[in-house]
This record gives sequence, C-alpha cells and structure tokens, in this order.
Amino acid sequence: MKKQLAYILLTLLATSSQVVAQQSKLDLAQKKHNQLAYSESIKIYEDLAKSGYKSKELLENLANAYYYKADFVPAKRWYDSLYVFTQDLSANTFSKYVSTLKTQQEYAKADLVMAQMGTKYPDDSRVKLYAANTEYLKKSKKAPTSASVINAGINSVNYDFSPAFLGDSAIVFSSTRATQKALVSKHNWTGESYTNLYTAILLSKKGSQEKDSTSIPKGLNGQINKFYNESSAVFTKDGKTMFFTRNNQLKVSAKTDTLHTVLLKIYKATYDGKKWGSVKELPFNNDNYSCAHPALSADEKELYFSSNQPGSKGMSDIYKVAILENDTYGAPENLGNQINTEGRETFPFITKDNILIFASDARAGLGGLDLYYVHLDSKNKEIKTFGAPINSPQDDFGLIYKDALQDGFFTSNRTENNLGKDDIYRFRSLELPKLFKVIATVLEETTKSMLTAQVTLFDEFKNSIAQITAVDGMFEIPDLEQGKNYVITIAHPDFETFEGPVVYKGKETNLVFELKKKELELSEVDLARILGIRIIYFDLDKHFIRTDAALELQKVADIMKQYPQMRIDVRSHTDSRSAAVYNQQLSQRRANATRAWLISQGIAPERLTAHGYGESKLVNECADGVTCSDAEHQINRRSEFIIIE
Repeated sequence: MKKQLAYILLTLLATSSQVVAQQSKLDLAQKKHNQLAYSESIKIYEDLAKSGYKSKELLENLANAYYYKADFVPAKRWYDSLYVFTQDLSANTFSKYVSTLKTQQEYAKADLVMAQMGTKYPDDSRVKLYAANTEYLKKSKKAPTSASVINAGINSVNYDFSPAFLGDSAIVFSSTRATQKALVSKHNWTGESYTNLYTAILLSKKGSQEKDSTSIPKGLNGQINKFYNESSAVFTKDGKTMFFTRNNQLKVSAKTDTLHTVLLKIYKATYDGKKWGSVKELPFNNDNYSCAHPALSADEKELYFSSNQPGSKGMSDIYKVAILENDTYGAPENLGNQINTEGRETFPFITKDNILIFASDARAGLGGLDLYYVHLDSKNKEIKTFGAPINSPQDDFGLIYKDALQDGFFTSNRTENNLGKDDIYRFRSLELPKLFKVIATVLEETTKSMLTAQVTLFDEFKNSIAQITAVDGMFEIPDLEQGKNYVITIAHPDFETFEGPVVYKGKETNLVFELKKKELELSEVDLARILGIRIIYFDLDKHFIRTDAALELQKVADIMKQYPQMRIDVRSHTDSRSAAVYNQQLSQRRANATRAWLISQGIAPERLTAHGYGESKLVNECADGVTCSDAEHQINRRSEFIIIE
C-alpha cells in the first residue's frame, strides 16, 4: 500500500513538473513572439507541438510567425491546422490566412475563408474591398502595360530588398548577405545577419544609354552600417541627403518598448563627398512604435513613411510629414481610410507625377504583399493594382520608378528566377497612366451662344462613368487617364446629339463642342412641341378661341410667316364626356375655328387644313365610365399643329 501511494505521488510530481516546464516554454515562446523574435519563438512552439501540445495560441502564433517571415508554405500548414482546431479567429488572422492561401494559389478556398470573415466582421474594410472586387483575380492578372521583368543581377542567396535610386547611375539596397561570413551576429526575426545597405553602379553597354547591368555590390561608405538593421533608404536629387530605416539605436545600446522589443526609426544622414555621416534621428520617431521605409515627394518637401503609431487603422499605415527648415518637421499626417486598411500598407514611393506606389496585404490581390498605385492629385483616390507580371502570388513590395524611362526595380520572394529569399527584380516598359482633366465649352453651331446640355462620358467598354450638366455651356471632368479610349455624348432636345472620342491635349485638355440645330422633320411632327407651345385648350362644349389660346396661336402664326412654304394640319380633340358623335362634330368645329383664327392673322387658307378627332385619341385614362376631375378631362380638349409640308 505504501509503495502504491509513493508511486502515485511520484507520478503526480512528474506530471506537475511537466506541466510547469510546458507552461515555462509557452511563456518564453510568447515573450519571444511579442519581441518579434520569430525564429526563436518558432523553435519553441514547434518543440511543444511535437510533444503533443496543441492550443489556439500556439497554432496562431506559429502561423503568424511564419507569415511575418514570409515563409508561406509552413505558414499555410499551421493556418490550416488552426482553422481545423477553431474558426473563432480575429479579423487579422482571417486576413493573413486568406493572403497565405493565395500565395499557394488556392484562390477558391481563400474566397471561402474571406466569405466567413465577412460574416463575422462585416464592417472590416478588407471585407468591403473584397466584396467590391469579386473579379480581382481576372483584374490582377492584367498588367497595366506589357512590362517585362527580370532578376536584377545583384542578389545573393540571402535577403536582398528595398532598392533606392542614388542619382541616375546607382542603386542602394538592403541585404543580409553578411550571413555568409563567419562569426556574424544573427537577427532573431529572420535567423540571418542584420541588414546593411549596399550600393551597385548601373552600367550600360558601349554606345548605348540604356543601363542594363550593374557592378558588384559593395557596402555603403560611412557611418551607416554600424548597428543592428539598416534598410529602406531614399536620397535627395542632389545625392547629399539620405533618409533610411534603422533599429531604435543611435549609439551602442538599443532602446526598447514596454515589451522589450527593439522597434524601427527613421534617420537622416549627409554625404560629405567621400562618405555618409552626421546621422540624426528624426524628431517624430518614438520608442513605443515604429516609423520606417521613408520616401520623398517629387518636390522633396514631404516625407512619406509607414508606421503603427497611435491613430493607425491597421498593423501599419502610410503617413506623410512636411519637411521644414533647419531640420524641423511638421506633424505626421495619416493618408486616410481610402489608402490605409486594418492590414499592412507599407513601402511607399512617390513618382515625379505624384503617384503613390505602395504594398498592401489587405486588398483583393494575388497573394502576400501586392503592389498598388494611386494618383494623389485625383479627387476619388482610386487604388489600382499593378497586376502580373509585377505582382505574383508571393510578396511583392518596394517598387521604385523612373518616369522618363518607364523602368525601375522592386522586391519579390516569387519562385521564378529567385536566387534566395527576397530578391530584387528589374522591370521595363511599365507605363503608369497620367491623369488629365477635360475643361469644355458647349456652343450652338451658328450663333456660338453657350448651351446648357447633358453630358455623358463612357469608358472603352461603353460603361457610363460620368453624367453631368454643362451649365451655361461649361463643364469639367477630372481624373481621366491618358491612353484610355473615352467617348463623350452631349445632348440637347433642340440640337443634334454629339458623340465622339475625347482627344487628350495635355494635363488640362480644353475642348469646344458645337451642336447643330435639329432640322424639322415634316412628317407627323407637332409644331407645338418643337416650339414649346402650350396646349391649346377649349372650354367644355365650346369651340371659340380663348384669350390664353390666342396667345399661343400667335406663335404658330409667327412661325408660319417665317417659313412661307410650310403647310399645317390643325387637329382638334375633345374629352370623353357627351356622345362620341357629338364630340366628333365639336372637335371639327374647334379645328375649323382654329384654322379661321390663323387665316385672320394673314396665313393663306391653302396652307391650312383642319380635322376633328373627337374623343378617339385621348391622352389619359379618362374614357367613358371612368371618373376623372375637370382638370384631367381638360387635358384631352386640345389642338395639335402637324407639319405636312
């Protein structure tokens, strides 16, 4: 009995020790995960999973860790296991799972998971963007132009990413290629060396201005590659100032947030003609959130960057800040909900034409981070995808663009022509559409007077994309894309409708449209409608011309005098009250009275005929047996003036 009791106690102690050890590992893994030490947290979590332990926290953190390392095959495996274990997931986890499924080109399943996310989180902007782009796969596989993509030829078997132009003759990029060196320190996020900045000269063939190759990369000179990670640089046009990303460390020791995580900050350095130095931290950085991946506006008066600072909508938003004098800056400004989502918007770049290029994992794309662009000068800020071959099912980000050459570089971990992990690719013949605005005038062809008209703009697929009124002959249509085939129609009831292409003539395209007055069609045309003459009414059971009718008939007389060859058939109608035979006779008397009045005004009798139709052509439902008001019946007592010659 004593032996059995001792055995039970030993078993309980062993089990208790295992539970304590397991919890200790979980706590350590969670700590590493919170500190973004994903390589270390993955090892601990996978050891726990191999021992048979399973929980929502373990599966979710494992999947997310691989996701942030852009290692999508194991990420999908753990997301699949998590989805089987529980579907009670956060919106961010749902979104990352969708993005991961796409990296493996499982688009049908991705759509199903997104539909489930939409049921649980209907107000999430990622759900709404997905719902608005159900044809995303078809659109994403259509490139804006026939761009060609090749490996840039500067890559290693490690991470090479985030290229930047240094003047017209060099690029600077980030790399972990130092991993190949002995005794190098490793970053606990990637398991590779810390990133440094490298430069490569752009070379051209003899006799050609096209730079189609690069020199062997070498480390950037100066006080830059000294601590932890340096990456994501941007340079002023004169090549004397650089903004770049670095871990929160200016001297030897690094600063951490409340979770003891070393975050990212943006720094500024200057070039003295030989090397980079005078490194300064920008004042809007903070120890408790990251600011990273700087980009300069075309006029170099604003700095764009990504950050997860308070007020961000998602895991990282794109911001801009004014660059002021004497190393001072304005307050960072979030670019807003049209651009930022609950996901990641990051790696901004601004073209000469003020087009923002950025990467996002939250929109309906091909998978992972996809590249998008938006014209910042446009009113509607429509976000457009680059499509293939720029985008792929894997991560695509950090695109830089030379407007004049329509070429540039970007980063991708796609499988095609990839030497390592993230590689830098080069593209050519990528034409980003320029916006223009139509400023137009609508005139009457003969008098050149301004016309108020209805304007409709159609796209190349004959879809109506704008409907406006040219008030007093003037209208504007902004945000049109150069190179697209637009058709415009301009309509006025008294003029022939214009239809034709919109011809691009510059950023502000001034156009004049002249409308031709309609020619009178003499067959069964009511002169009253053409001239805007009100209906000639008669009193009940009467056929004399009323005073108000005489004023309208004078218009008919005037037009017949203006066109002496015109012949008119006067047609008179009654309401349904009284007998049909009587109404026929009454209408004939009214037609005759109208004809006689026009003859009294000097119109030759042979130019006028008169016919009465009685109640045979009512214009409403007030027939025999139908109860109607006096006003409704009066509408049927009318005269028409049909041009017969």
